[in-house]
Amino acid sequence: MPFFSVIIPAHERPDLLLEAVDSVLQQTYPDFEVLVIYNDENALARATFVDPRIRTYESKTHNRSAARNLGIQKAKGSYLCFLDDDDVYHPDLLQAFYDTLQRIGFPTDGVVRTGLLHCLPDHQVKAGAMFQEEVHDNAIKFVLQNMTGVVSCCIPIQLAQSFAFDERFQYWEDTHYLLRILYDGQLVQMPNHYYHYRYHQNMGSLQAGDLKAKCDSNLAAIQDYYQNHSGEWTGLVAPKIFIRLMAQKRLMYAIRAAKGKNKALAGSLFNQSLKAGWMASCWKEYLSFIYAYLRG
Repeated sequence: MPFFSVIIPAHERPDLLLEAVDSVLQQTYPDFEVLVIYNDENALARATFVDPRIRTYESKTHNRSAARNLGIQKAKGSYLCFLDDDDVYHPDLLQAFYDTLQRIGFPTDGVVRTGLLHCLPDHQVKAGAMFQEEVHDNAIKFVLQNMTGVVSCCIPIQLAQSFAFDERFQYWEDTHYLLRILYDGQLVQMPNHYYHYRYHQNMGSLQAGDLKAKCDSNLAAIQDYYQNHSGEWTGLVAPKIFIRLMAQKRLMYAIRAAKGKNKALAGSLFNQSLKAGWMASCWKEYLSFIYAYLRG
């Protein structure tokens, strides 16, 4: 059996998918399998997979949560990793995961995390936030404040299979999943940024589409965790964190609506965001909104 199972949901981006898969095949640690959860639009990319470590499964839906759940069910590895089809791994990521797991005794109830390296369209890179026990109060608070998802994490198979991605949510679903897992386990942060999160024009989160529906889906997932999993965060974080988080989401989508010249939606989301109060740390986002709104 492989030590790692890497789950990749595919979303109609065959060229990017091939780059993602290749970044796993180029890992310096060799004991892994790759599970690509594809749909019909990825048939061309699927036909090029000849490495025996790659297994493919067809998802009947475009739901990312359903695709990841299928991958978890089919995984044979001892530890699970996740990779979006438009991102790539640093060649040493799996080796770093293995070394860390070995150092802490191969836990079955904890999550190991690498940092995200944000790869911007102008070829600039920005290191993402890192969990530090001496700085952050707890892992739940860190994940909420930084909207951390599972793609940067390595999770024991027993722990991963004890939970499921909530298929009601198309957005914030991976943060929702990670938060529930961390209630029963620790978060161990590695000192590297080996997950390369790539920004490009075909990113699903940046596509125009129905911005209101996307915003509502984000808010629904946040509200569900707040209301239905209160026993998991009470005493660890203050309720105001959720108010601030939803305000940040509304502000983010207000900016996108303004850039898309949808002034009515932009104004509505911006006003709803301000109801939570002025957020000094978001001053750049406020300026970005004003600039985009006035230009539109």
